[in-house]
Amino acid sequence: MKKILIALCLPILLASCVGNKKINAARNKLKGIEEQMQKENAEIKNISTQAASKLQANKIDSNILSRIDKRLAKSTAQLDAAQLQTNQLNEILKDKKNTRKNYKSIILPVLDSLQKQSDLYAQRLALYIMIQDGLNVADFKQFDLAAFFGPGKYLIPEDKVEIAALSFSPVVDSLILFSNKYSQYPRTATLIILGFADGTGVTAGGELYYTLLDELRKPQAEKEELNQKISELRAKELIKQMTNLYLKKETEFKEIEKLKIKYIGQGKGEALPLSAIKNYTEDDARRRIVLCYWVVLPD
Repeated sequence: MKKILIALCLPILLASCVGNKKINAARNKLKGIEEQMQKENAEIKNISTQAASKLQANKIDSNILSRIDKRLAKSTAQLDAAQLQTNQLNEILKDKKNTRKNYKSIILPVLDSLQKQSDLYAQRLALYIMIQDGLNVADFKQFDLAAFFGPGKYLIPEDKVEIAALSFSPVVDSLILFSNKYSQYPRTATLIILGFADGTGVTAGGELYYTLLDELRKPQAEKEELNQKISELRAKELIKQMTNLYLKKETEFKEIEKLKIKYIGQGKGEALPLSAIKNYTEDDARRRIVLCYWVVLPD
C-alpha cells in the first residue's frame, strides 16, 4: 500500500519541483526577449520610414525601395514567427498548473530557441546599420543626354565614350567605397539607370522612327510609345557603358567573391523626372535626362 501511495504521489512531487523560482525565471527571460524583439521591430519600422522619405525626395527610386523592403521582410518574418512562440509561452505561463505540466516539454525548448535568435540580434543590427548608412548617403546622379547622345540618337558614339566614362566614374567609385566598407558581408550592389524623354514626338518616316517601330515590333505606334522606347534604349546604352567601367575597376573591390552586381536599365518615357521641379514644359530639356542610382544591401 505504501508503495502504491508513493507511486501515486511521485508525479505530484516531480511537478512541485518546478517551483515559483523557475517559473519566475522563465517569465523574466521571456520578458527580456520580448523587449529586444520590440526594439528590433522599431528599428525595422524606422528604416522603412526613412526609405519612404528618401523615395519622396528622389534620393532613391522605387527599385531600391523594393529591395530594402524585401531585405527587411526577411527579418520581419523571423520576428513574426518568434512572436507566435512568445504568445504561446505567455498563454501557458498564465496558469501554474499548465506551466508545471509543460515546463520541460514546451517552455524550456521554446525559450531556448527564442534565446538563440535573440543572441543573433547583434549580427542583424550590424546589417540594419549598413542599410541605414546606405540610405544616409543615397542620392541620384543626373546626366544630360546631350553630353552623350546626338539628336534623336540612343547609342553613344565612339568619340563620346571617354566623356561618358569620365562622367560615370565618380558613381562607380562611390559604389566601390561603400561596398568595401562592408566587405565582410555577402552583399549585392544594384546600379539603376532611368532614362527620360520630353513630350515631343519622333518624326514619322525618319530612320529613328522605323528603328523604334522595329524595336517595338509594331507597324505603327503612338508618340508616347516611341518616347518610352527611346528612353529605354538610352538607359540600356548607359548600363552597357557602366558595366564596361565596372569591369575595368573590378580589382578595386575588396572580397569581391562576396559581392554580386545587378544592373537595371529602365525607360520612363514622358514621365517627369524630378518631383521637386514643378514647371516642366512639353519640350523641356530638363526632361531629356538620365538618372543614376545605386545601392549596396546585405544578402
